[in-house]
Amino acid sequence: MAGCAPLWRGLRWAVVGSLAVVGLLVLLKILYPLRYEREIDHWAKTYGVDPYLVAAVVRAESRFRPRVVSHAGAVGLMQVTPETGEWIAAELGVDGYRTQDLYNVTVNIRFGTWYLRTLHDRVGGDVEAAVTAYNAGLANLRRFQAGERGVSPETQAFVARVLAGWADYRFLYRLPIVGAALHLVPF
Repeated sequence: MAGCAPLWRGLRWAVVGSLAVVGLLVLLKILYPLRYEREIDHWAKTYGVDPYLVAAVVRAESRFRPRVVSHAGAVGLMQVTPETGEWIAAELGVDGYRTQDLYNVTVNIRFGTWYLRTLHDRVGGDVEAAVTAYNAGLANLRRFQAGERGVSPETQAFVARVLAGWADYRFLYRLPIVGAALHLVPF
């Protein structure tokens, strides 16, 4: 039995180490969730947007809560306003669109991703400017760029959260072992 003590000690440390790794993965998944990954990947690929940028926008806008409504009336995961939703639906040729469709995860991610791509194209491929326009509107971005007015603290904070989140998502989810494990964590 005395010869088994080192084996049990080693086994105990292996269990403790495994629990620590699992705990770290759960913590990372809580801090950087990737819910609706299939929808994000599909629409990001369809519209040529980095899926981790889309995830960062969703995280900053709604913390992955599909039914959230902002004080300004923006709806869903990507916080699309009803007016913007109507415009996007018309641009995409979506028949029968209704404002409540923005609560649908697939519709919201599709519209938000398309809008992000459209803004990206309109600002010449500048991701920071596109994210600024996503939050403040393209007309406000143009005013900021022309020096007519400054970027609001809310917009500055939003852009900083999205860009930092994008970098973090890209880093964490692309790591060879950790990234693969994060994709497997179910929430």
